[in-house]
Amino acid sequence: MQQIAQKHLNKLNLLLENYRTTNDTFLKGKLGLIYYYSHLYKVTEAPALKCKTEDLIGEVFANINAGVPALMGASLSSGGAGFGYALNAMSLQGFLQFEVNDELENLDEFLYRSALDLIAADNFDFLHGALGVVHYFTERMHTSPQVAVYLDSLIEKICLNAVEEDGGYWFKNSQIKIDGEDVISFGLSHGQCGIMLILLNAYAHSAHKELIRKIITGGIHFILKHKIDIDFSLNEYSFFPFIMKSDAREISAPNRMGWCYGDLNEVLLLYRAGKMFNDDNLIMLADLIGVQSMMRQDENATMVISSGFCHGASGVAQFCKTLYDERGLEQYRKGYEYWIERTIILLEEELPQNVYAGKEGDMLEGAIGVAFTLLSYVSEHELNWSKAFLL
Repeated sequence: MQQIAQKHLNKLNLLLENYRTTNDTFLKGKLGLIYYYSHLYKVTEAPALKCKTEDLIGEVFANINAGVPALMGASLSSGGAGFGYALNAMSLQGFLQFEVNDELENLDEFLYRSALDLIAADNFDFLHGALGVVHYFTERMHTSPQVAVYLDSLIEKICLNAVEEDGGYWFKNSQIKIDGEDVISFGLSHGQCGIMLILLNAYAHSAHKELIRKIITGGIHFILKHKIDIDFSLNEYSFFPFIMKSDAREISAPNRMGWCYGDLNEVLLLYRAGKMFNDDNLIMLADLIGVQSMMRQDENATMVISSGFCHGASGVAQFCKTLYDERGLEQYRKGYEYWIERTIILLEEELPQNVYAGKEGDMLEGAIGVAFTLLSYVSEHELNWSKAFLL
């Protein structure tokens, strides 16, 4: 399988090699390419990749210095947090030849102040809001004492803005509304699981451990309160809602299984919270739901119809790898192998149809996200690129 995966990775790399974009962002532009090529270079040590990465970094800095609006706002997806995350990650790898702290100091202050505004506006989104800044700061704090101060300030404000309901907590997201009404997203990309995974990542070094623990414990209580009875015979596979209106009048629970939404999100949260807080009950529940989720493989049970990372086969494959690394269950290893195979089968259909034309550099919807997953599969190196996506 590795040889077949390498063949398809080579095809994706060729697409990326020929791809040109004026977009500088992390999720859809040059910063994402820089992040990918720095990991590909770690595997191949090809000098041309190092040169290409350095050229792309130069282009991004040239646009910033010229005032070209290629990055917008503070978000991880298209703004300053994505820039900071990519630069900080490469600095930690020893890839950069300049002192990154000098470049990031002013950015960090801007991101802190922007995150305060986003919190005030109830924008707790991981990809497009305040939590993307917090995610970057949890990586950056190890080399910047000032960022550690910013981070603790933001964490306190985020936790104090949680909505308390029936002994649990949930977070608003002004980015997501239905018919003008607030909705509660349960997913990793925009909702409760992503927010709490980010808070968990900050827990060990935070001055607000008790507050974080209270909010995460209450957040999990809120999620479990809305756990759904499943029935495979009725094609009802999801244990948890996708989204619901804040008064619980309407609940959406499709059979989606992906990186962005679905039961694997909750499984990962339960494992990490269970380990952090020494709660075996959470770990056993994660085992139950996770192992059952590995039985879901066809389109009807997963809604997987593409190789893409966000809600396609490669994202599920990488999620299975993460769960195997977390827990070591054989079912997750087999799930990883199955979804890598599905990724390859879908690529064999998609590549001749130029499905990824024009979005080669889109991390979630394009070729580069699939390439990242295959790179991890074929490499003997332990690549940590998926930490950017909370895996």
